Amino acid sequence: MPYSALSDLSQQPTLTASTEKYKQLVYDSTTELVQPIQCILSALDRRAMGLSRCASYDAALRDADVMQQLSSSSAVGYIREAMIYSEQGKQQHVINICNQALDIVDTSDPGYATLQRAKVDAEQQQAKCIDFISQLPVDIVTTTLIPMFMYDNVIVTSEPCQYLQVSHLWRDRIIQCFGGLHFDIVENDEGRQCSQVIQLSQHTNTLTIDRYSKGTWLCDLLSNNDFSSLKELDINDFGTSHIDQFLSSLKSVSSTLTHFHIDMKSGLSLPAATLISACPNLVSLNIMDTSSADLSSLPTTPCLNLTSLVITFTHEQITIDQILSIWKRFPSLKHFQLYPCSDIHSVLIVTRYYPSMNRLHVLVSESGVEIMCDEEGTPSESIGITHLSLESVSLPEYPIMSVNMILERYRRTLEQIELKMDLDSNSSNFDSMQYPQLKKLYLDGSAWWIPRNAPMLQALTLTSNAIHLNAEVLDTTPAHLQKLQLHLSKGPRIHNKAAIERFLLRLAQQSQFEELVILFNSSDNVQTLLDAICHLGQLQSLGIGFTYKWPSSGIESFFENLVQRCPRLSSLGMECRSLPSTYTMNTLKQHKHLQHLGLPVYWIDANHDFWSAVEQFSQLKEITIYHGYSNITPRIQHFMKQRPDIKITMNRDFIHPF
Repeated sequence: MPYSALSDLSQQPTLTASTEKYKQLVYDSTTELVQPIQCILSALDRRAMGLSRCASYDAALRDADVMQQLSSSSAVGYIREAMIYSEQGKQQHVINICNQALDIVDTSDPGYATLQRAKVDAEQQQAKCIDFISQLPVDIVTTTLIPMFMYDNVIVTSEPCQYLQVSHLWRDRIIQCFGGLHFDIVENDEGRQCSQVIQLSQHTNTLTIDRYSKGTWLCDLLSNNDFSSLKELDINDFGTSHIDQFLSSLKSVSSTLTHFHIDMKSGLSLPAATLISACPNLVSLNIMDTSSADLSSLPTTPCLNLTSLVITFTHEQITIDQILSIWKRFPSLKHFQLYPCSDIHSVLIVTRYYPSMNRLHVLVSESGVEIMCDEEGTPSESIGITHLSLESVSLPEYPIMSVNMILERYRRTLEQIELKMDLDSNSSNFDSMQYPQLKKLYLDGSAWWIPRNAPMLQALTLTSNAIHLNAEVLDTTPAHLQKLQLHLSKGPRIHNKAAIERFLLRLAQQSQFEELVILFNSSDNVQTLLDAICHLGQLQSLGIGFTYKWPSSGIESFFENLVQRCPRLSSLGMECRSLPSTYTMNTLKQHKHLQHLGLPVYWIDANHDFWSAVEQFSQLKEITIYHGYSNITPRIQHFMKQRPDIKITMNRDFIHPF
């Protein structure tokens, strides 16, 4: 019988017409019905109390709900629910149920006053606050508590940080936690919402200005306040006409300022020398859209503190004399980037000025040459560049021979080359130059001879463009090659794949070769290459991808052969818009040594059968999600509960440099 019907039974019915005899009969029988209902309510109340004391709160709440349905006008069920919530510290729930009950229960009910007291007690409890920041040890507050409610110290001025306003102690602990404050003044704010910046200026170590184009508010902010801790100033869009006031305000913070970035794309452009003279203590300087990189007006006394210098998008090309002037004044640089340079010849002498620099990137475009150089890791004992990247963009007519000279200059020390341009192969003896230290090569150009002249080569990446320009790049099988990447999905189509097939079959004879990544175009016929891959019995890691969908035929037999003929394979990455078949997943499941799977992010919401198959890979220890940024998705969360032994990682790309 429904609970509402039971409740109705306990009410004395209204009699339309009655005699004294039958009126008494109805009254007595209704009274008899009330007694068992009261017994049930009493039993449910006792059981709910026992369940809550045993921490079975959900079951206790169910009993309280039944009590309310049996007798909706009685206070007892509501009181029990309020007590259960109170035991859990859920004061707002107590208040809500009491408010609901007080609207239903008659004021004459003995429990009405109890409900009122329960509500008042809950409101008093809820009003109590514990200042954990003042009560807990400082190390717990700064390392654990504050990071729980503040992700970082960046405060956007349009949304002031309320935590900093609670008390001086809260403010001090937050500053201590992050080592200072970082204020971001958003675009079009024009300083109207800088009150918190002004109030906490002495604790500000980083200031980001999204845009400064009108008025003198930034000049006033810097000049009129105590920015004694300011170390970093970042102006993303500088366009003011109040140049003198700006330079004066910049000097007012120059004693502590160590990192300065300014982008002058929207207004008057200042020379680099003017900005450098205003900030003599900089460690890092990044200038975009400067009118000139000429530093001849600065003293020639070397400045030893500047270690990073970026000057890009200058209104005039940077000459070699200007580059040498920069290098002479800043001998301690560990990183520099200059663009656009008028020529490439300064690259040939960079190690004269910076013998510990070991990474060089050169990009040649119609606008000029971009030169970037870094010192990374422990400086090598021998002077020279170990990592070289050469790239061209929209290059109709440029003296390629100069680029060849860079290879000639550093070939003896190079350990890694990334080549994304065509070289002049007609120069005398150029194709016979040796690269005795070269271990890694990315080739997307015409320099087919480099693998042949690199006896220590261990990792090789070839694009379809490199193979199309000259298939001779595949004639040499490096004796120490361990890793190979083939990017065949973009660029010119390789119709005759015999050279690639022979290259893979020769690698099958080399025991040290262990890793292959290959990306195909889905519309290409690759059956012969799939067959060749299965000859690589020593393979330990394979990444295989298609631009859109799996081949219409042959892919299932490929995975069968892979399981049977590549017993050492422990890692398999797959990249494709379409899912592998259930048959393929069941086949891969049979590989006893497969411990790592790589899957694209668009498979996360795949059908239930696919993920059920993945769950059944008993040998798996790790899954990598390509193109993913977070594993907080319902599907992944469910999988992690089913297989907590498997580690889930994210990787932005399917193919990445060695």
